[in-house]
Amino acid sequence: MHASDSQEGETVHEYYADNPDFPAKTIVATLFIGAFFGYLNDTLLNVALTPIMKDFGVDKTTVQWLTTGFLLVMGAFTPITAGVIQWFETRKMVLFTQATFLAGSLICAFAPTFGILVVGRMVQAVSAAFFVPLLFNGVLSIFPPNKRGTAMGVITMMFTAAPAMGPTLSGIIIDHTHWRVLFGFTSPFMLAAMVLVGRYLTVNLSNISRPKIDMLSAVLSIAGFGGLVYASSNFAHMPLLEFILLFAASVVLVGWFAHRQFRLATPLLNLRAFEYKQFRYCVVILAGAVFLFLGLELMVPMYTQQVLMLTGTATGLILMPASIAQAVAAPLFGKLLDKKGGRFVVLPATVMLVVSLAVLWLFLRIDTQVVMLTAMFTLLALSVSACVTGETHGLNALPKTLNPHGAAILTTINPIAGAIGAAFFVGATNIGEKLSSADMPQQAMLDGIHLAMGCALVVGVVVVMFALRLKAHQK
Repeated sequence: MHASDSQEGETVHEYYADNPDFPAKTIVATLFIGAFFGYLNDTLLNVALTPIMKDFGVDKTTVQWLTTGFLLVMGAFTPITAGVIQWFETRKMVLFTQATFLAGSLICAFAPTFGILVVGRMVQAVSAAFFVPLLFNGVLSIFPPNKRGTAMGVITMMFTAAPAMGPTLSGIIIDHTHWRVLFGFTSPFMLAAMVLVGRYLTVNLSNISRPKIDMLSAVLSIAGFGGLVYASSNFAHMPLLEFILLFAASVVLVGWFAHRQFRLATPLLNLRAFEYKQFRYCVVILAGAVFLFLGLELMVPMYTQQVLMLTGTATGLILMPASIAQAVAAPLFGKLLDKKGGRFVVLPATVMLVVSLAVLWLFLRIDTQVVMLTAMFTLLALSVSACVTGETHGLNALPKTLNPHGAAILTTINPIAGAIGAAFFVGATNIGEKLSSADMPQQAMLDGIHLAMGCALVVGVVVVMFALRLKAHQK
C-alpha cells in the first residue's frame, strides 16, 4: 500500500482497493451509472423550457424553477445524507434512491399541470440528493488518498459532462418528439443500474452506526438555503425591501444552522471540516465554478433560441463538443492531480475560466457564429471540469473521520451554488433587458446577457484568488 504521511500505521486492507480480489472498479461503475443519469437531469430540461412555457402558459421566471427547484431541493436534503447513509446498508440505500428517481420520472412524464410537473422534479431531486454522497462515500471507502484523483476525475466528468450533455440530448429529442419523452429516456438506464447494483454491490460501504438526526437542523437547512435560492431567483421582480428582508432572514437561518452544528454532539453536517484551510479553499472554488457553469448552462440555450433564433437541435449540437471534451478530460485531470497536486491543476484552470468568461462577454452578439460560440463554451467547460477536480485536493486534506461530512458538504454546496447561479443569471438577464433601450427584443435580451456575463467575470476573479492559496501537494 502506498500510504501518505498522514496514514502511516494504517492496516493493509483499510481501503477495499488494497485487496486485489475486491472488484473496486465494478462497484464504482455501478454506483456511477445511477448518479450519472440522476445528475443528467440537472440540465435535461434546459432546452425544453421554451416549449414547456408554451404548453403550460408560464413565463421564464416561473419555468426556470424546474431547474432551480430541482437544485434547491437536492441541496436542501443533501445535509441529512451523511447521517441517513449510516442508518442503512449501502445496497438498500442505492436501490431505494434509484426507485425514488423512477417514481419522480413517471410523475413528470404524465404531469397534467405545471404544478404536478414541479412535484415530480422535486421527487427526482430528493433521490439526486443521495446519489452523489453515496458515490463519494464509495470512492472514499474503496480508494486510499493517493489513488483517489483518477476515480474522482471520473466523478468530475459526471458533475460537468452530464449536465453539459443534458441540453444536447433534450434538443434532439424535443425537435423530433415531445418534452415528456425526456423523462422516459432515462428510465431504462436507471432500471439497468438497479440490476447491476443488486448483482455486484454485495458489501456495505458505510458503518451502520445509526446516528441521531437533528430535525431542527434539517428544517433550518431547508428553510435557510431555500430562502436564499428563492430570493436570488426573484430579485429582479421583488420589491427591494421584500428582497432584503427575505435574503437577510435566510442568511440568519443558515447562520443558525451552522452555529447549531458546532454545539451538537452528533451534528447533521460536521462543519469542523472547514477548519482545514485547503478544504475550505476548495469549497469556495467548487462553489464558484458550479455557480458559473450551471448558470451559463441555463442561459446559453436561451441565448441561442431567443437571440440567435436557433432550434433546440442546433442548440444541443452547439453544446455537445463541451460534453465530449469534459468526458475525455476529467479523468486525465484526476490523474494529473494525483501526480502533481491540486495547485498544479486548479490554478491554471481558474485562469482559463476567467479568460473564457471574458471572451464570451466580448463576443456574444446578435450574429455570433455557431463555430465561435461552440469553441468558447467548450473552453469554459474544460476549465470548470479542472476546477471541480480540485475537490479531491480538499477531501485529501481531511482526516478520515471527516470524509463523509466533507463529501456531504461538497455535495450540498454543489446544487445550492448551481441553483443560485441559474437563478442569478436569469435575474440579471431580466434586469439587463429592462434597462436596455434597444427596440428589438433580441437586442434587449442580449444586453441583459452582457450584464450577467459582466457579473460572472467578477465571480471568476474571486475563484482565481482562492486558487492562488492552494498547495502543490497534501502533507
